[in-house]
Amino acid sequence: MNVSRRDFVKCAGVAAGAAAAFPTIIPASVLGQDAPSKVLTVACVGVGGMGLSHIKQLVDRKTVRIVAVVDVDAFHQKRAAQIINKKYGNEDCRMIGDFREVTRSKDVDLITVATPDHWHAIPAIDAIRNGKDVFVEKPLTLTVREGQVLVEELRKHKRVGQTGTMQRSFEGFHRAAELIRNGRLGTIKHIDVLIPANNRYVGATWKPEPVPAGLDYDFWLGPAPYAPYTSQRTHYQFRFNLDYAGGQTTNWGAHYLDIAQWALGMDESGPVEVDGHGVYPSSGLFTSPTRVDVRYTYANGVTMRMRTRTDGISDGNIIFFGDKGSLDVSRSKLKSNPESILKEKIGDDEIGLYKSRDHFGNWIECVKTRERPVSDLAIGHKTNNLCNIGNIVMQLQRKLKWDPVKERFDGDDMANRLLTRAMRGPWSLA
Repeated sequence: MNVSRRDFVKCAGVAAGAAAAFPTIIPASVLGQDAPSKVLTVACVGVGGMGLSHIKQLVDRKTVRIVAVVDVDAFHQKRAAQIINKKYGNEDCRMIGDFREVTRSKDVDLITVATPDHWHAIPAIDAIRNGKDVFVEKPLTLTVREGQVLVEELRKHKRVGQTGTMQRSFEGFHRAAELIRNGRLGTIKHIDVLIPANNRYVGATWKPEPVPAGLDYDFWLGPAPYAPYTSQRTHYQFRFNLDYAGGQTTNWGAHYLDIAQWALGMDESGPVEVDGHGVYPSSGLFTSPTRVDVRYTYANGVTMRMRTRTDGISDGNIIFFGDKGSLDVSRSKLKSNPESILKEKIGDDEIGLYKSRDHFGNWIECVKTRERPVSDLAIGHKTNNLCNIGNIVMQLQRKLKWDPVKERFDGDDMANRLLTRAMRGPWSLA
């Protein structure tokens, strides 16, 4: 939505001047959401690598209290609970293996989800249906259909949901998007998105291993097809197997395609055509592309190309080309050509984009105000669609027409069947 800075009503960042001591912990589900001084109780679902990051983002905040950690790996549970208990000076943090114990608990207000991608949708939907507000890691869902259901449930139950595309809360990306939206590059013609190469590899041979003690491997697989256990399948490396994730297309693409959508004013839309190809492993355990090259075209003629970078840099970046200049932004740089573009000021009567400088703080504040956060789940879903249709076009190896409103391919039944996946019972979106 394009509005002036004067008229733009934002969900504020973290409330200043929070009390130094924790107030009495009473769930907001009992007291109501109208008292920002009340502590909100949080359960963290998935507490491996990214889940630990969630805990570190939350554990020092005075307006929330982590009361439970959920993971199918007992080691992850114990490690996370120790961090939390040490911070709070007690042994109160509950360690749980089944997410439903917290998504359906009346003593929990907020749920964070940092599981493998194939486990994002089901816990988040269950939490929303049971009155919880949610923070769901990127990429938001494994399939387009999962994202549709997640957003439908979010709106139906009037919950607040934030996606983990935290670059919207970084000053450099906000500055870049605002300059572009206000025409400082003129008319955008093309966008280049570079994403890192795969950082894990499995050789042509591997063999099943005994499931380690403390890991509920059947629960880890969940809705995904059954497959024998190997340590190279689970935890961080899951992202390179298409049964559980979408490779670097969804891992890094979700971040940088999100900034492209924001800068183009396409948060509620998307491209109309997609083409591309990928290089896939010919053997071994991993099935996601080792090299990606996807091209998107928008209805206004803007083209965008996302491809694997070959310079060894482990970050992405995005370059916008307009008829008045270019702008190159990543987590470590913000450059423009001509340099004078970055000196431009945005006037009070120009477009002011949603401003957040604290992604988790923005979500928590919006839980209290009931406003939509900077990376509302519907925004994350539209971004995630680009990732998913990129993977689909690489698998089918043919140009596809995409309807960003209906969220379907035009005249291609085979491609449309890939917008959803069968789930292993008893799991479903129902």
